[in-house]
Amino acid sequence: MPLEETTPAIVLRARDYAESDRIVTLLTLHAGKLSGIAKGAKASRHRFERKLEPFSHVVLHFRRRPHGQLVFITRAEAADLTQHVLDDDLAKIALGSYMLELTDALTTEESEAAEAYRVLSDGLGALSTRFADAALRQAFEMRLLGWAGFGLEFTRCRICATLNGNNGAATAVYFVVSRGGIVCAKCRPSLPEAAIKMTSRAATILARLGVLPMSDSPGSEAAGPDGALALARFIGSIIDRRLRSQEFLDSILPGAGKA
Repeated sequence: MPLEETTPAIVLRARDYAESDRIVTLLTLHAGKLSGIAKGAKASRHRFERKLEPFSHVVLHFRRRPHGQLVFITRAEAADLTQHVLDDDLAKIALGSYMLELTDALTTEESEAAEAYRVLSDGLGALSTRFADAALRQAFEMRLLGWAGFGLEFTRCRICATLNGNNGAATAVYFVVSRGGIVCAKCRPSLPEAAIKMTSRAATILARLGVLPMSDSPGSEAAGPDGALALARFIGSIIDRRLRSQEFLDSILPGAGKA
């Protein structure tokens, strides 16, 4: 029998299976993203403590199956992990659901994802203890995209490397999705690609949110509609489907950019 493994984990999604089982997808600290079956989860309070719901932060115990994609989840405990409590706050639930779905879309089964786990945990922690706003959303998007290898450039021009703001704070810059960053007004005419016009200030704010501790993001200045649109267009370009939670979130939080 395979050895039991243990790791902190966050539940991304879950669904009932058969009469008493659950199939759960989790992002773990030590084993990447896992999908597993929890036998008798709907009836067993001792082994699962009703901890296999989205947002649950658990210590996961599981065994791998020699010839199967789903692991066997043997236990899930709260232990001393910080819990992400969103209560009945509609904005928190909307942003939290988006965080889970975006993380799910950008991670793959069992690939190393310790930093993605930390980004998600920090994002849900800030959401739980503070509040939902556009700044936290943008900070989470920037941080998770950075982990996934899409380091967006809002500090300097992708073409000539001129620092944003060097030509004056009111100067426009242009976000080019295919280049994953901004180009300055001087370089823009040389590019055939479509671009999103942004204020220099919006680009500066996004660069700042990309490095700001997640807990400090709520209440910070957000990049506004042009910055939100740049992020939404880029995310739409790398994910081949529209996230189900995005439309709901866009209707709840003002200043969201619709791709």
